[in-house]
Amino acid sequence: MSEQTIRVLVVDDSAMMRRALAELIDAQPDMEVVDTAANGHEAVRRAIELQPDIVLMDVHMPDMDGIQATWLVSNKAPHGAVIMVTSEERIDFLQKAMAAGAHGYVLKPYGDGAKLLETVREVHGRARTRQVIVPDSEAAVSSMPIQMGKRVSVFGAKGGAGKTSLAVGLAITLRQQTSGSVIIFDADFHFGDAAIHLDMTPEHSILDLVPYMDALDSTLIERVVGKGSHGVHLLARPPRPEQADVIKPDHVRTIMSILRTMYDFVVIDTQPSYDERMLAVLDLTDVYVIVLAPDVGPVRDTRHFLDVAQTLGYPAERMCFALNRANSLTGLSMNDIASAIGTRRVFQLPSAGLALSRAINDGRPLVVDQPKAPYSRAVAAIADHVRMIASGVQAPAR
Repeated sequence: MSEQTIRVLVVDDSAMMRRALAELIDAQPDMEVVDTAANGHEAVRRAIELQPDIVLMDVHMPDMDGIQATWLVSNKAPHGAVIMVTSEERIDFLQKAMAAGAHGYVLKPYGDGAKLLETVREVHGRARTRQVIVPDSEAAVSSMPIQMGKRVSVFGAKGGAGKTSLAVGLAITLRQQTSGSVIIFDADFHFGDAAIHLDMTPEHSILDLVPYMDALDSTLIERVVGKGSHGVHLLARPPRPEQADVIKPDHVRTIMSILRTMYDFVVIDTQPSYDERMLAVLDLTDVYVIVLAPDVGPVRDTRHFLDVAQTLGYPAERMCFALNRANSLTGLSMNDIASAIGTRRVFQLPSAGLALSRAINDGRPLVVDQPKAPYSRAVAAIADHVRMIASGVQAPAR
């Protein structure tokens, strides 16, 4: 990323508008979207955490309007500049927005986006010119790049496909391969087993973060995550299944946005569901690892997931497929599976049988206990591929 890249936070309560703006901005060589927010409260939290150069702020939002959010962002992220986005060219709106600290405005609809992009560049240029000279030490701190880790969701459209084993093995392998910081976010809020696989008894869970959502930051999360013996951290699910309903989609979005600023890789162990919380996870995912078993049911459900993913605009080039128990095909050939899911780019995880079951029961993942086993080597190949996708390199045909 160039030092001149304009870092943009997109705020709009419309998921379609957020996605369209993100695609437009990310297509510019001098801009990148650091995150998106669906409401004013999210906008303020993410602006504080990410300190973007530009915040594109929608005026009309359900919880906190854009003008109030602009005032808070201008005070809490003063190095950035807010551009108001509105469909109404009303002088009273514009006066209030400028009084709140906005540096410009853009009218909807955007057309080809040329005016919006021109405004972003103009406002950013003015903001840089106006920046007050600060002492060298303070300037060095403020100019340090904010870490943007990659969020990797391990998703199985049907339970029992070995999703958690792969998520844990993948997290540990990414840690081994990169020496980077890695956390597992157990987003199977009812019945997640990531802690069992890691032989951890968490003292805290995501539930401990819920009361602090309006002021959540990396410091609070750091106090709650567990530190595993394999160098991988864990944000555990609620202790009891009935507590899972306390977790809301906005909680998930906020946590995932902050985790990416704390870790190089955030591996999310999901649940086979399309509820609002899982869609929040999938919306914010950078790499999708889709696990399936060699049976008609899981293959059919994976095909259905791909149809949903296409509807929601999840890029196919950021998907990676892992066929568990690949050496135990039961009536389905690899050609059948490839035809059903539309690709032959499928990593094959061999059945590890009793060794894998013993590893889970002992809380010692197979990739640690038997790093040269065929299963462990297959996980390492998937980790390599995930890193390639995360880095933006086009995956070769398989």
